Amino acid sequence: MNVILYVMDCLRADRIHALGYKHDCTPNLDRMCSEGVAFTTAYAQSGWTAPSGASIFSGQHPSRTGIHKMRDALNTEMPWLPEILKAQGYETVGFSAVYQVSKLRGFDRGFDLFDDTFKDPETIQRCRDRGQDSRGDDYCLPLSEDLHVKALKWLDDRADPYDPFFMLCWSIDTHEPFRQPDEFNTTADPNYDGPVDGRGRPFSRVRNKRDLQQLEALYDGSLRYQDAKFGEFMTALEERGVLDDSIVIVCGDHGEMFFEHGIAGHGKFPWEEELRVPLIMRGPQVLPQGKTFESIVQLIDIAPTLMDVLGLEPEKRFRGKSLRPVFEEQLKQLHEAVVLEVPFPFHREEIARVVRTQDWKYIEYTPPKFGKRVKKYFKELGRAMTLAVRPGNLGVLYGHHFKKGALGLLKAAYIDPYLFLAGMKVRRLFYLKKDPNELRDVKGSERDTAAKMQAYLKALDEAATPGTGAGSASDGSSADEEQKIEAHLAALGYVED
Repeated sequence: MNVILYVMDCLRADRIHALGYKHDCTPNLDRMCSEGVAFTTAYAQSGWTAPSGASIFSGQHPSRTGIHKMRDALNTEMPWLPEILKAQGYETVGFSAVYQVSKLRGFDRGFDLFDDTFKDPETIQRCRDRGQDSRGDDYCLPLSEDLHVKALKWLDDRADPYDPFFMLCWSIDTHEPFRQPDEFNTTADPNYDGPVDGRGRPFSRVRNKRDLQQLEALYDGSLRYQDAKFGEFMTALEERGVLDDSIVIVCGDHGEMFFEHGIAGHGKFPWEEELRVPLIMRGPQVLPQGKTFESIVQLIDIAPTLMDVLGLEPEKRFRGKSLRPVFEEQLKQLHEAVVLEVPFPFHREEIARVVRTQDWKYIEYTPPKFGKRVKKYFKELGRAMTLAVRPGNLGVLYGHHFKKGALGLLKAAYIDPYLFLAGMKVRRLFYLKKDPNELRDVKGSERDTAAKMQAYLKALDEAATPGTGAGSASDGSSADEEQKIEAHLAALGYVED
């Protein structure tokens, strides 16, 4: 049986219509939900691409994969799903639209073919032909249709079409900048004449709530486009007779924030909007159809699930669990708790860790070193001062604080900044059953619950054998290549301002 893992970068769980979103942006993903299984409470192991991708393939938490900062290399000693499947006779092939998951980062381990589509000359020319910024002569921002061209050609050119295959498609349609044709922006305001047009780094151009509404409409447009092209890809698989002989898995590698908690983008903090992602699986030969589950699951469950449903020997080093007991309705909750990590991409010591149970969420944040804290403090102070010239930004940047009540507002304004500047570790506890927007920290009144959540982190630390993470993914590459990569990352907002 074939396996197709399709990752949609920056895809939020709450944007899938079949899972509750008010706008009908995802008819093809909705159809996949009706033909397979979907999970409403699935979590990425991290809030940015490289550590999340490493966790998906290795079945490990980010602290074990070796990737914390932007340039870290993969820990080569951890298990790797493509390598395991290749040893079982699978052809393994990958098509990636992003540097963070590429041969340059070491993600080609175990792949017979790994295509860094963002570097492909033909794809770069295709981007130019449709009037899309190609990032010079070296890189482009491919759309999913560019990945599909290569993936379908590979399928058509296979020497033995009866051998099982594992295929990765890593798309970035829903990652800024938004490059979809205008006809997909059906909820955007046609009379809007502000600075947010989806190009460049649109999050940085938001000045008021109207700008924010336009930004979200453009994101929804990118999802409509992604969904439409995904539907075409599924039809092409069906026409080639491989769809029903395959397990297709669609997930986001992380979500995206639209100034909830005053934060935009991702890789910033472990709020629900950033860590909760869609997870949809279709495989009519081995999976039920039309089932949606509320069990808390995580992306490191994907690898052990595949080993289970494919009838392969379990890999004991995987830290996740097979989802099979959930979709066979033997268990209602697979995990008592899941542990998530957000290693911030610019400072090695800065990390947030999360323990999520059915009703509770515990966050433990370790700030960076003093110099970095001072820089962040004054950066936030400067952002606050812009309200003098852009008063419309008050609700966008700080509106969430006003929902916390007087005490919560005072704490956010006069206590939290100085605790951060002093380097204090931040611990917060939210009762999501009554506070889904994570506004009220109840750690002070729920000390026993907080202590129990801390115990999960302690157990993970005691069991961990950290990956070395030594070296740099770019070791041995030329200075020119390094500069090209830096420019490409900056265009995607991955280089610190």
